[in-house]
Amino acid sequence: MLREQEWRMPGYMVWFAIGYAGIGSLLVAFIGKPLVKQNVDQQRFEADFRFGLIRLRENAEPVALYHGEEHAQHQLSGQFARIRENWWAIMKTSKRLNITSTFYAQFAVIFPFLVGAPRYFSGVITLGGLMQISSAFGQVQSALSWFIDAYGQLAEWKASVNRLAGFHEAVSAAHEQKSEISVLHNNVGALLIEGLVLRLPNGTQVNTAFTSRVQNGQRILVTGPSGCGKSTLFRAIAGIWPYGSGSVEIPHKLGVLFVPQRSYLPIGTLRSALGYPSGEDAFKDLAIRHYLQSCRLDHLATLLDTEDNWGQRLSPAEQQRIAFMRALLIKPDMLFLDEASSALDGETERALYQQLFDELPKTTVISIAHRAQVAEFHEHNWHFDPIQTVEGAAGPEAPPAYQIIQTRLHRTNGKAV
Repeated sequence: MLREQEWRMPGYMVWFAIGYAGIGSLLVAFIGKPLVKQNVDQQRFEADFRFGLIRLRENAEPVALYHGEEHAQHQLSGQFARIRENWWAIMKTSKRLNITSTFYAQFAVIFPFLVGAPRYFSGVITLGGLMQISSAFGQVQSALSWFIDAYGQLAEWKASVNRLAGFHEAVSAAHEQKSEISVLHNNVGALLIEGLVLRLPNGTQVNTAFTSRVQNGQRILVTGPSGCGKSTLFRAIAGIWPYGSGSVEIPHKLGVLFVPQRSYLPIGTLRSALGYPSGEDAFKDLAIRHYLQSCRLDHLATLLDTEDNWGQRLSPAEQQRIAFMRALLIKPDMLFLDEASSALDGETERALYQQLFDELPKTTVISIAHRAQVAEFHEHNWHFDPIQTVEGAAGPEAPPAYQIIQTRLHRTNGKAV
């Protein structure tokens, strides 16, 4: 004969509340899981769209000249379509999440009555006791439902954290990447380059080992085919190109200035743009106005306190004349010019180089240029000479494409050859 066995669970309503909240939390986490990735994608798509708008605004004139409005509109429409589609996906997930959390909250009202009803109908507890059980269950369940109520905000927070974590990892990876090109400072008073080999990020070797010693006051012209690595050589000397090997030593007491083909002009007053990176009050107005006139920029003298986006307002030729003006104001001991006069006409280019060397006779100048007339202002030449490669050789093990040949420029009838 089977005997009836009675099971007692002290505080069973507390365990029911914990179980109810646990099941609801798991269900909400399962349904809302895609929300984190969708929020990350939404932030990325919106950032891409904003960047596209800014880039189109900065290049509005070239787009108009190419009649590329239709292509630009198609590109921006595609970026906005990704935002819209992902937004709808977020809305669908949020709708399912809201339905689940609402059902969870509403069902929690009747759940304690369903659990406590057998005891009430058996007469173990009174109606007042059942109501007290329901009230206590509601308070416990509400306290345990924080995760469910805050899941939407948690998903947005997690998406932002993921984006920032990805950015932090990228920055950390860049900082942790070890450069095989050693850039140091010395007390010798000369620029020393020893065994410098440039490589592309994929490992392809650009040149054979290059060694040179640059004395103070030397003027060197760097020449070679377009894309051979002349600008990369400057980046390696500046310490911002990690791919390669060898060493570069720069005199620590000398001021060094690198002038790229397109100089940076910060948004603000023209005075601050002219003085960059030294600061708005680094130079006196008298000196600024003098060099504005000598660099053929005297039409800007009345605009020193005008705020504007000067990188968009000024022409490439005006920006390059400003770069020469900065060099004359800063007066560096070592000056690197990376096709800094490519947008200038021949007569202006000659006049600016002449003024540069007249006012800075002791400055070491290393220039990258393609025009033959620039050679007249230099004494030495570093030429990237192509090497005959083996047919079919490719990849990191391929032979270098160039060797840097150092020669002295001779002058015939006043012209460097």
